[in-house]
Amino acid sequence: QPQYKPLPTEHQVPLIFAGVHGFLDKVDSKRVTEFEATFIPHLVSNHPDVLDTINKEGVISDATDKKLREILTEFL
Repeated sequence: QPQYKPLPTEHQVPLIFAGVHGFLDKVDSKRVTEFEATFIPHLVSNHPDVLDTINKEGVISDATDKKLREILTEFL
């Protein structure tokens, strides 16, 4: 995230999830910033329910885990 421009938690969590679960292994390290810049708007536009759930629950439930995996697989 840019200095002095922290991302909301519900935006950070899917990015960290992608990295921890190997989805970013498919992304060239030089393009990770580009991935971030396109993936978050994709979530905001197409999957706001997932972001709302992360924000409200504060954890990744099994259902949210499954949904994030589906979204990332489709997106990448």
